[in-house]
Amino acid sequence: MSRGRRAGYWAAAGAVAVSTPALAAGTPPIVRVYVAGSSEAVSGSRDAIQDRCARSNVAVVVRDAAGADEALLATSPAPGLADAYVDLRAGTPPRVVVVDGESRQDLERRTLPEGASLEISIETMAQVVCAAVESSLATRAAAPTPTPPPTSAPISEPRRAPPAKPREGEKQWQARASLFGSGANFGAGLRAGVGAGLGLNHGLAPWHFAAFFSLSGYPAASVEGAAGVASFGLFGARVLPMLEWQASREVAVFAGIGGGGDWIQISGERPPPGAISTTTDTSFDPIASGMLGLRLSLGRSLGALFAIDADLDLARHRYVVQTLEGSATFFEPSRLRPMALAGLSLSLGGGPDEERAAHAEARR
Repeated sequence: MSRGRRAGYWAAAGAVAVSTPALAAGTPPIVRVYVAGSSEAVSGSRDAIQDRCARSNVAVVVRDAAGADEALLATSPAPGLADAYVDLRAGTPPRVVVVDGESRQDLERRTLPEGASLEISIETMAQVVCAAVESSLATRAAAPTPTPPPTSAPISEPRRAPPAKPREGEKQWQARASLFGSGANFGAGLRAGVGAGLGLNHGLAPWHFAAFFSLSGYPAASVEGAAGVASFGLFGARVLPMLEWQASREVAVFAGIGGGGDWIQISGERPPPGAISTTTDTSFDPIASGMLGLRLSLGRSLGALFAIDADLDLARHRYVVQTLEGSATFFEPSRLRPMALAGLSLSLGGGPDEERAAHAEARR
């Protein structure tokens, strides 16, 4: 019986001997061996490795490396127990490289003595490969089974305080008195005026309804036109439903749309040449108004008030004078009148502002 057939017989016998434990343990791990060399070197290596590794209960697959170098190990098709590269090409020192099938770390890297016959090199190579395989199997068997991490108690999120609810008897209405200075343009340049207001707020939520009632006056001042001079004065009243937002303890923003009326008085002071001075003329005009502003807290009950306003006169007026040449326009008030105001605001009774701010902070 030739040596190749004898090795094949013992490999088959070894496979039969280990078939029962392999089936009991499941699919045996795979060991791939790539042999670079002649066809005789490849077939001899297959017989020797399968014979030597039969007791390790592994599936050995020996393939022809087709002249490739050890870089072939990096292209292994799938993870196994180990991969090996054996260089048995003529003219090069015999060499064995064995790497772990999963981590790709070297298990063995050895250059065999030169000058030995092919049969001796094959036997030595088979011993090196199978010893590395057995060592890898022993290491994996001795490795402790990873224990699952301890189950930690779920981390509960901190409970948020529920929105603050008004206490029984807590004030839902707040009144504020305001004094302010204003500037407006009625069509004859910027005019300065003064005013007073009363604000009402309802509720302690950050967003709440409010209202603003105001009276403002602009002292009579001269206007010129058509070479004449007249005195123009105005007194106005406004009612503005509003929506207010308590942005923080120090800042409240409000916006409102409403209306009111202006009482206007104009009287001639110096008529144009050739004209006759007339008596004082008065009128009451309906006004549509919008306001946007903010209030800054200066203390427990005192605040600073800033706002811009736009008034629209719903009635149109034109004042004319009669001369020898006919009538001429003397003054025509603007229908759209921008206005700005700034002043102080005082909480009547004190306290509710702080309560509203505290509720706003609790909700946030």
